[in-house]
Amino acid sequence: MSDTDTSLPTILLNQWKNPSDILSLLLLIGGEIVQKAIAQLVGLRVPHKRHLHNEQDDNAYFFTLTPVAFSFGWVAYAFNSLMAVFGNGSLMPEPDTNIIVVNTANGYVRENNSWVLGRFFRDYEITLDKGGPKLWPEKAPLATDGQERKVSLRIDILEVRSSIDPPAVDMTWYIGWVVIAVQLGIAAIPWGLWGDWLIFLVTAAGTLFSLLSSSLPQWISEKWAWRRLWKPKTLVLTRGNGNLYAIALVCRPGDPDIEALASARAETKPFTRPMFLVLTVFWMLLLITVSGIQDDRWFLIAVGGIGMLQNMWAASCVRSPSTLGLHLKPYEPRSIIIGYQTDRAVGKPKDEDRMKITGEEFMPEIKENKDISDVMGAIMEAEKVVPGLGASLVPIFFPGNIGYDEGPLYNNREKNFWGIAHATMKWRRKDHAKFIATGGQSHLNGEGKAVV
Repeated sequence: MSDTDTSLPTILLNQWKNPSDILSLLLLIGGEIVQKAIAQLVGLRVPHKRHLHNEQDDNAYFFTLTPVAFSFGWVAYAFNSLMAVFGNGSLMPEPDTNIIVVNTANGYVRENNSWVLGRFFRDYEITLDKGGPKLWPEKAPLATDGQERKVSLRIDILEVRSSIDPPAVDMTWYIGWVVIAVQLGIAAIPWGLWGDWLIFLVTAAGTLFSLLSSSLPQWISEKWAWRRLWKPKTLVLTRGNGNLYAIALVCRPGDPDIEALASARAETKPFTRPMFLVLTVFWMLLLITVSGIQDDRWFLIAVGGIGMLQNMWAASCVRSPSTLGLHLKPYEPRSIIIGYQTDRAVGKPKDEDRMKITGEEFMPEIKENKDISDVMGAIMEAEKVVPGLGASLVPIFFPGNIGYDEGPLYNNREKNFWGIAHATMKWRRKDHAKFIATGGQSHLNGEGKAVV
């Protein structure tokens, strides 16, 4: 018994001095984080061969530089991606923000399947929620009680500034390369001090496999699977009814078709599957090698831990739309429309403050944001700025009412029941509180029948 008590501290001390059987386990954690980190950073293309006869740069061959550091999640990511590419052939992750895309020309609504659009809307929401004078150009108007009126709906109208510029790089992109350099430096310490070059070999091999895995052309073709427009188009991105934000994108001929991007799926390139199969074999060999490391394991844990922090930061950080390939600028003459909650003490806006339509004549009277009340006011103001924009948002933020249709009803009993139910919906809504308080007795006559 005493021998066991004496050996336990020794075992724990040895484990913390030189951890065993933990590295191989850590390499199987965090595959989804690696995938999102690649999706964030992939995009910068560097030409490595140009055709002769002064052809355009678009005809040059490219390779991509994606600084996603070697971390514990790469082995798990490799096996998951291998299953994906041999399945649906997709490398990009699913959108992490549920939004809809509305075509203002015909009102067609489609669910977004593009990770780029979902991440763009998520980052835009986060940026607006943080606030600031540049994003909120004026203070909210005050209600009669002295408190600021809350926002009902904000509509941002943006237009494409450039359709040919490559994705921009930012500090997150550069930090990736700095982390890779730091990892190699840490891995070189046991080599320089004690001649143990195995840690550096594993780190260098993992970095090489990471760069190869994240630089396949399949990433580019999936991330921006759009075509060019041949006519103008305006689209709206929003979460739908109940959300505070809607983003309208005004596109012109030659610009990317955002609507097509929302549902497009790029075809798998012929060399993607065999390349991933080879890389997965290499990652498996690296996992076996890591399992056999006996000395200086803390250095490799430090390398993988720093890489995991970089992966998590790259996968979750808020970035500019230009880093996602969406080069946008505010729409002129107006780019921000904010509808504030109605001051209940004042009541609804007067008729002369509403949009004026006389016959076929449309008279846009664009007012300041402080004069716009509620969601409908913002939508009406948006219609004045971009024809069709507001009209396409009405069924999104004001879904249709329940209507009576006797088509699916077969007998008179069902028809009479639902006919009365729909006919009494108006007074039930008008005096709902009284109806609930009296248990429905307030709308019954002396015979116990509903009053229509």
